[in-house]
Order: sequence, then C-alpha cells, then structure tokens
Amino acid sequence: METDYLSQVLPYIPGIIIFLVGSVQVETWLKKRKETPNYLQDEANIFHPLVMMFGGALLILLTLFESQKKEVEAMICLTIILIGAGISLLWNYFSLKKRNLKRIDAEITEIFTRQLSKETKIWKASKFTYYPIVKYEINGHEYSRKCKINSSGKNTFKIGDKMDLYYDSQTGTILEKHAHIGLLIAGTIIFVIGALAGLSILSVIL
Repeated sequence: METDYLSQVLPYIPGIIIFLVGSVQVETWLKKRKETPNYLQDEANIFHPLVMMFGGALLILLTLFESQKKEVEAMICLTIILIGAGISLLWNYFSLKKRNLKRIDAEITEIFTRQLSKETKIWKASKFTYYPIVKYEINGHEYSRKCKINSSGKNTFKIGDKMDLYYDSQTGTILEKHAHIGLLIAGTIIFVIGALAGLSILSVIL
C-alpha cells in the first residue's frame, strides 16, 4: 500500500521542488528590485524566478494530466514549459549581449567550503561544495566577493588563481558570466522543440 502511494507521489516531487525554489527566488527578486544596485549585486539567474515558479506549477499539472491519461492537456503543458524555457534562455543571452560589460581581472584569495552532508552508514563520505572568494579593483577601489560558481572538487579553485569578472558601469553590478553562445544554442533548440510540440497538438485538435 505504501509502495503504491509513493509511486503516485514521486512523479510530482520535481515539479513541487522547482515551484518552491521559484517561489523563494521570486520573493528575493521582489526585495532586490527595491534596493539600490551596488558593486556586489548578483547577476540574474539563467531562468527568471517567475519562469521557475510557473514552470514548476506547469510540471505538476503535466504529471497530473499524465496520470489521468489526458494526453492533449499534458502536451499543452509540456509545450508551454519548453517554449517558456527557450524564451527565457534567449532573453538571458540577448540581455547580457546588449549590456556594455567590461572585463576585469580577479584573484582568488580564499575558498569558502560548504558542507552538504555528513558521513553516515548510508553515505560513506561527507559531501562539500567549494566557492572561490575573489578580490578585484574598480575605479581604484578594491572589493571582495564570494562567487556563485562552485564545484564539488576540492582542487578546482586554488588561491592565487585568476578569474574573469564582468562589470556593468551603468548599474554597478558585477557578473561572473558574459553572454555565452551556449545560451543562444540551447534556447533556440528548446524553443524550436516546444514550437514543434505545439504544432503537433494543433494537428491533433484540428
């Protein structure tokens, strides 16, 4: 009985997690919009918080429709998810592309270690994530920040290594990534797949 219940609930978990993460990000995003931009402001996420939240909700609906054998409704949800994800990636790419970002040199000064799990009878070893802390200069002033990029490998980042950061003089923000061609390619592919899925739905309905 418990196994049957778990098999019914498990497919909903990814959608629920994405929805909850998106909800938290939306709250943070709304708070940040009220703040004055500063040198340590983080860059935008790959997917906008609203896209994450609604994507999670649609994924839950998709799972529900699949369990009810409603194939058309499930395909509509999948189409919206794919098109929304594709547009979000493309928007991210072109938004970064049009910003006048200046590359600045940064140096790793410390490694911040975050423990994800402790060693137990099930997990044979503790798990950690490592974040580089860097220093850099802007207009003659020195700043420091903990980067968002991270790695599970202890030796991925080393003190003294150089990194590229990107400075937006209009907003005073520091970004760790520039417009990457991978965003453009991934966004285009996902959008096209979503559009094709939408056309297949129309062929079924019509």
